[in-house]
Amino acid sequence: MTPVSHETTSSFANAAAHITNKRWTRILIPLLFLYMINFIDRNNIGFAVIGGMNQELGIDNAEAGLAGGLFYLGYLVLQIPGGILAERYDVKRLVVGLAIAWGVLATATGLAQDLTQLLVLRFLLGLAEGAVWPAILVMLARWFTDRERSTANSIWLVCLPASFVIMGPVSGLILEATDWRWLFIIEGIPAILFALVVLAVSAAKPQTAPWLPAAERDHILSGQASASERVKVTGYRQAILHPQVLLLSAVYLFWLLGAVGFFTWVPAIMQQVSSAGLTGTGYLSALPYVAALIGLLLVGRFADRTQRRKLFVGVDLACFALFLLIATLFSGNTIAALTFIVISGFFLFAMHAPFWSIPMEVLPPHLVGAAIGMISLIGNIGSFIGPYLMGYVQNATGSFTAGIYVLVASLAIAAVLTFFVRERGTTATAGAGAGGAVFAA
Repeated sequence: MTPVSHETTSSFANAAAHITNKRWTRILIPLLFLYMINFIDRNNIGFAVIGGMNQELGIDNAEAGLAGGLFYLGYLVLQIPGGILAERYDVKRLVVGLAIAWGVLATATGLAQDLTQLLVLRFLLGLAEGAVWPAILVMLARWFTDRERSTANSIWLVCLPASFVIMGPVSGLILEATDWRWLFIIEGIPAILFALVVLAVSAAKPQTAPWLPAAERDHILSGQASASERVKVTGYRQAILHPQVLLLSAVYLFWLLGAVGFFTWVPAIMQQVSSAGLTGTGYLSALPYVAALIGLLLVGRFADRTQRRKLFVGVDLACFALFLLIATLFSGNTIAALTFIVISGFFLFAMHAPFWSIPMEVLPPHLVGAAIGMISLIGNIGSFIGPYLMGYVQNATGSFTAGIYVLVASLAIAAVLTFFVRERGTTATAGAGAGGAVFAA
């Protein structure tokens, strides 16, 4: 590694002295809240189920699971195009437009009259939300330097567990006061409101922000130069089809299969083991996500300290499966079951930080983006399969517990696959032409 000169360090320190906090408040915080709402609107269907949606629409658990999973089928379609659109056009206006679209669709779900309308609305909601993830990542990449990006991304990822912490109590209170239709309507409207906040206070990139000091703008652009120089456009095919990338894709698929089933059905799980009312179930459902927020921050920090990425991913997945299994085995003991569900929640998101570090360490820098896109694309198939498979197993066996075993099995498979992943690789030059660089197996 090339040592950093005293002059370079002093220059960076002098530039940092002129840096304000405006980017963190104008860019990061509005996007954090916006994506928190995004996550609530995709997952609150689990509360609609216990709020009487199935009975009113005349559908069963498998069909409700299909509605939950169909969202993710639509979500996949615009993953790659969303990133391309964000690069080519005004990313802020793209995010705002998508947020307004998903807010309208989420609200309209409360007006669904039958299964067909519910399925169509969930699929369209997935389309609108699918492009938001890559678009926000493009926006964050423009606004934060290499030295700041991990911190910025970590803060933004808090939106995942935090959304569930908020969703549980709020959804329970809404259902107690109204019904499942108003649940979708009330939780859909904030997407439109926060989209307008982003439109008013944010900017697509530093060059177009009139409120950004020139010194800070130069600081951001100079801090991104080294990363920009490493970007290449060749070798995508060999990178995305490499056995290690496909293996990581399989790990992510089985994690999402189990995790999304957990997301969708945790209100019903809590109600099953506790016999709590709607408000009580809402508060209880938030507890695993409080634990998940803690796990996300702690595991990411320790994985960075030790540089044992694969170990932390594998152990996290195994612990998630183990404690969810134990919670199921103790379903007759309310206190024990709830305790182990909360403990399993600690491991819910914890694998994210070390997992996404692995392809960055084993792939040539200019091929990392393509590989991560492939992993996300294949992995999100589990988002579609998970809720439907769990509902199907419940109907086929007449047992809610059998559906939980499906989640446990998928997480266990992900844990086993992780230990075949290679954390480190070496680059090699392929033949001339489109092959580009690949990493050794």
